[in-house]
Amino acid sequence: MLPHKSHQPTRRTLLALGAGSVAACSAPVSQSFKPDNPQARGTFAHGVASGDPATNSVVLWTRVTPNFAPDEEEVDIEVICRIGTAPDLSDARTSVSMARSTRDYCVKAIPAGLAPGTTYYYQFEVGDQVSAVGQTRTLPEGDTPLARLAFVSCANWQHGYFHAYDQIARQHADTPFNALIHLGDYFYEYGADDYLDDKGDDFDRRHEPAHEIISLSDYRTRHAQYRTDPNLQAVTALMPLIPIWDDHESSNDSFVDGAENHDPATEGDWETRKAVAMRAYYDWMPIRDADDPTTLWRSFSFGDLLTLTCVETRLAARAE
Repeated sequence: MLPHKSHQPTRRTLLALGAGSVAACSAPVSQSFKPDNPQARGTFAHGVASGDPATNSVVLWTRVTPNFAPDEEEVDIEVICRIGTAPDLSDARTSVSMARSTRDYCVKAIPAGLAPGTTYYYQFEVGDQVSAVGQTRTLPEGDTPLARLAFVSCANWQHGYFHAYDQIARQHADTPFNALIHLGDYFYEYGADDYLDDKGDDFDRRHEPAHEIISLSDYRTRHAQYRTDPNLQAVTALMPLIPIWDDHESSNDSFVDGAENHDPATEGDWETRKAVAMRAYYDWMPIRDADDPTTLWRSFSFGDLLTLTCVETRLAARAE
């Protein structure tokens, strides 16, 4: 984070920023928990999210759970998105997007012409089905004395600890965050029997699919599983997400030409696996599409306070 100009922080400011920096890392000891956030169901079973905010726009995301009969041909689904500054969306404007099978029925709406430093509310609709109302915020402009950010990384479904997302959501209710920064390893590619602690099969959160993910379908299924967590759904419905991948979004210790956890003899061509991993990531994450998927470099300016730069350090050029 590079400051635009010198701001001398007070002790109170530093304490506020410290309270907003919450790390959610996987740990070697599993922990079960029962969150009280409700899990989304039905047409919008994977919740809503927003991300990659700018001063005048933001990415709004959801996924439509298709309900085709076995003998029906899958078709694109029309999705209405509403966004406004009123919590009840009484001032909302609408746009229409399409949930397409080619993108696993994930939808991104990117409304433009928004006001800087403003909280917005949004909702998706398919037919008579509506999603939960999400909340997001555009980046501030000009004089910005404080930005409150939450930081997370290393989220392994089988290790639990997703209640860290819940704690960030609860803190947001008292003192809102500007954004949630995900530093990478949004999920893990391992199979259900890999990288377990001594609880093994007694633990009740098992990866889907059960094998190590390799194909496009595998990566999409793993994304879908993580998005069913009610704590992840809660926090991404309350603030914009700014993520950058690390290695496990593709495979452990990945680099431009391969990965520690990839064996071409049994798992096929690395370029193919890398491509499908990135394709699923762009579909399932509330981020702007890139002309070259490996170049996820982008920056976010919080007024004159700081610029947050996301750098891709894995798949584009890293040597073994």
